[in-house]
Amino acid sequence: MKTFAEYYKDLLEWESVEHQELISAWREDLATEIEQDFKQTVINAQIKDSFCAIRENSTNQSIGNQVEIYAIGELNKFLKVFAIESCLGAGYPDRTLTKGDFKQVALEMKATSSWNANDSNRRVLTSSSKKLRERFIAPIYHCFEQ
Repeated sequence: MKTFAEYYKDLLEWESVEHQELISAWREDLATEIEQDFKQTVINAQIKDSFCAIRENSTNQSIGNQVEIYAIGELNKFLKVFAIESCLGAGYPDRTLTKGDFKQVALEMKATSSWNANDSNRRVLTSSSKKLRERFIAPIYHCFEQ
């Protein structure tokens, strides 16, 4: 199985786009800062014990989207350092984890009741490098939450 960096290298070649860095190794200080902010936020937000109203007759996909929007709103209320923002446009990523003007963390959040790492159909996270190339500058960090 290819790494994410190898995937992007091949994708850029397939798209006939000049190579550029679309994924970078995490800075330890950044990872630690995010972890600390989210640990306290998850405790304070108490999302697991909260109530998320779901519109009547919602499909499974719609329910997942409603839960994601609700959870992001609750998390953003308690995040002290970072914020989860929308990343407009089609494709990956749906969100950006920001800290002031720092917008180099691509964030993808999905609501799911279970995760099967062996399911090849589990998620399609990328289909084009265009959004990353247009909205981010290197170094670009990627963060996935399930």
